[in-house]
Amino acid sequence: MRAARHPAAAAKAHPAMSAPSGTLEVPFTEYPAAGATIEVAPGVHWLSTPLPFRLRAINLWLLADGDGWTIVDCGYSRPEVREQWEQVWAATLGGRPVTRLIVTHYHPDHAGNSAWICERWNLRPWMTQAEWLTANLALRDRPGADPDARLAFFVANGLAGENLDLFRQRTTHYADGVRLAASFRRIADGELLHIGGRPWRVIVGRGHSPEHASLHCAELGLFIAGDQLLPEITTNVSIWPDEPEADPLGQFLDSLRRFARELPPATLVLPSHRRPFRGVQARVAAIEEHHRERLDLLLAQAAHGPLSAGAMLPVLFRGALDGHQLGFAMGEALAHLNHLVHAGRLRRLTHDHEIRYALVE
Repeated sequence: MRAARHPAAAAKAHPAMSAPSGTLEVPFTEYPAAGATIEVAPGVHWLSTPLPFRLRAINLWLLADGDGWTIVDCGYSRPEVREQWEQVWAATLGGRPVTRLIVTHYHPDHAGNSAWICERWNLRPWMTQAEWLTANLALRDRPGADPDARLAFFVANGLAGENLDLFRQRTTHYADGVRLAASFRRIADGELLHIGGRPWRVIVGRGHSPEHASLHCAELGLFIAGDQLLPEITTNVSIWPDEPEADPLGQFLDSLRRFARELPPATLVLPSHRRPFRGVQARVAAIEEHHRERLDLLLAQAAHGPLSAGAMLPVLFRGALDGHQLGFAMGEALAHLNHLVHAGRLRRLTHDHEIRYALVE
């Protein structure tokens, strides 16, 4: 079985391994120009803003909404991103105000400019409760987000030598890219949000973040997927120090299967990275197969003795990793190892502050 490509992302939230797209239809050949939008459906505009790491850009969405506009996600908190927002508003709003901001999840490229947009338009962000609370914890360097806590956790899980030095040199704080508003409006799974006279159903996914909100409009045949379903690259699914025995990969795969069941095949998926596409079921199947391959690789290695996540990086990822990517690669490796523990295939061993994984006898 082939090894995964190295992480394409460096944001706290993003893909660590690439996977085949399957049979997808990609109707748009170009990305929006800086400060401009592409209308992907009536009243639904796509803009792309830059990111300060290898993932390069995030897709954001501006939806006509009666006498105003709804924004979905807001980009990393940087002056050049805010400048592009101002350009888009001048060119697209037609004199109508922004009346609602929806944030799919707490990661910096999605929530970063939320305070600035809310102050600019006198709003509060609409988010699920778990994402709002996690964002506030991350701003206070909770154990999962604190670089020192992550470093100690990764050392216990086998990160060593040059990789350890690289991670030390390239850690960032959540607050570097995020400013939050003081309050929020809660949304929940199954809730119908009326945008532009049409119902958009909230579908909560898990695994990538605690309570990620995607939005489905059956009338328009659109699914704003956030990071839960991406073409070409796979969403990062990580273990964090504050929940070291969790099974986020199991949650993530369950969420994908729900999308495959509930979304019609002709649905146009609006992802947060790369181009919009059709082919939900094909893409879900390709991602499932990708993760099955990674799990099989780990089981084959475990046949030779106990494993550490750090030692498995060259098995799971091809090519050199920079310091930022290493954090997400470690989190991804641990998510796969933990999933095998939850499946009863591996057991987790702790001895002298070292964490290893061994086959169940």
